[in-house]
Amino acid sequence: METASSANANHPFLNNMFDTTLDLFCHNENLDDKQHMIDQMAQTLFTAMHDCVDEERHADAISVFEEWVVDGVDPENGEREFTFIADLTRLDEEN
Repeated sequence: METASSANANHPFLNNMFDTTLDLFCHNENLDDKQHMIDQMAQTLFTAMHDCVDEERHADAISVFEEWVVDGVDPENGEREFTFIADLTRLDEEN
């Protein structure tokens, strides 16, 4: 009997365990934080769009779709660039 193997069996994230999420981001040179944020945003919007369809909220599903798609094209399938602003939560307040 042949055992099916997972496509992720050799994925670097699965082979390197971290104690906390912070450790994952701070000590993992394989992780691109910006790409992770893009992936999370895409998955969140995809799930929300499908939830709206399942609930027959078609206008809301279209609205969520339009939040991600640029000129009718998935931004990850074209020549689009995601822009990130500086993390303002890390600024020290001056008193």
